Amino acid sequence: MQIFMIIIAAIVLLLAVLLLIPVRLDILYEKAEEQNAEVTLKYGFITYKVYPNEKKPKKDKKSKVKEDRQDKVKEEFSFEKKKEELEKYIKIFGIIKGDVQKLLSYMARHAVVFDNIEIKSEFGFDDAMKTGIFTGLYNGFVYSVLGVVHHNSKLRDMKVNLNPNFEKKCFYNRFCCILRIKTVHIMIIAFNVLRIYRKIKKEGRV
Repeated sequence: MQIFMIIIAAIVLLLAVLLLIPVRLDILYEKAEEQNAEVTLKYGFITYKVYPNEKKPKKDKKSKVKEDRQDKVKEEFSFEKKKEELEKYIKIFGIIKGDVQKLLSYMARHAVVFDNIEIKSEFGFDDAMKTGIFTGLYNGFVYSVLGVVHHNSKLRDMKVNLNPNFEKKCFYNRFCCILRIKTVHIMIIAFNVLRIYRKIKKEGRV
């Protein structure tokens, strides 16, 4: 009986230690001519790449047609499309802002520390006036989002570099984020993130 109680106590202690070890999440998103995204999870000595999947499916005729269509879309890069896309993001952020603030506030009190947030952008269009208009919209959106994050979470370091280019047509975005999450709160955070994601998906159909 005594040995059994010692084993139970050891298991409980081990589970408690595992729950106290924070999970580190590294997020990278980059978009220029091509789009690239990586999500890496680190837990103790374990590193797991959540996205992308390392296995690359074989290309068939359908995927080739899809790639050709994507190349065509890339060629159609324009101020009007980028402005419309940005205005859609601004609208969605306005709808979920309250939910994000509540989630970040909970995370800051109980579970999460943002080690680093880095945003780097360069953008330019075929007209200086259009570039100026987009700069105002884009800066307002980025700093609104970062303001919510900064005032409702624990953020150790933040770097923002938004560069309008008035000499050439270009569009480059890089977002990098490192955060640490206490394991015991992951399920609650995941549930709320999923709820916000569903709200974004629903709004995206409008």
